[in-house]
Amino acid sequence: MSIKNIVFDLGRVLIKFEPKEYIEENVPEEKREDFYNGIFGSTEWLMLDRGTLSYEDAKKIFKERVPGADKQIDRLFDADLFEILQPIEENVKLLPELKKKYNLYILSNFHQPAFEHIFKKYDFFRLFDGHTVSCYYYLLKPEKEIYDTLIDKFNLIPEETVFIDDTKVNIDACEKKGIRGIHLPDYTELKQKLEEFLK
Repeated sequence: MSIKNIVFDLGRVLIKFEPKEYIEENVPEEKREDFYNGIFGSTEWLMLDRGTLSYEDAKKIFKERVPGADKQIDRLFDADLFEILQPIEENVKLLPELKKKYNLYILSNFHQPAFEHIFKKYDFFRLFDGHTVSCYYYLLKPEKEIYDTLIDKFNLIPEETVFIDDTKVNIDACEKKGIRGIHLPDYTELKQKLEEFLK
């Protein structure tokens, strides 16, 4: 069955998101490990993706967990997070051509304030036929219900759909639903992997 729908993850597929690089540039060396584990590696970070925790409440939790980093935590959530989420230009450039032949969708785990910021800021989002973003459904990849939501919301036929994600467990989960998967651990390979897949 031929592919009619291409579904993209955002982080590390179309949008740059490199917390370790950010921490190296903005957090004192002695606090870096605690900052990474206590914030980006935390359950609360996933709750932000799920839409069940606000930035204000998260900041309070993180400030208690990573003492002495109040200034960096405020800066991350009040300004920097919006600035570090930049398009991966070489991948975004592929979208107009793909749009001529395929329906394009987004399936991503994302915080609501951050998603709304980039959605307004970058024109490439207008090329998409729709999006299923975790924070609006209180669901996260790789939970099966988020794939069901995507399929049902847009009446997709799984066998006619391919999903691109940088995380293997998310690809495994979509394949259980009959959606084809492209695992993309290195975002520079998107063009090549898509060309091979769509041949």
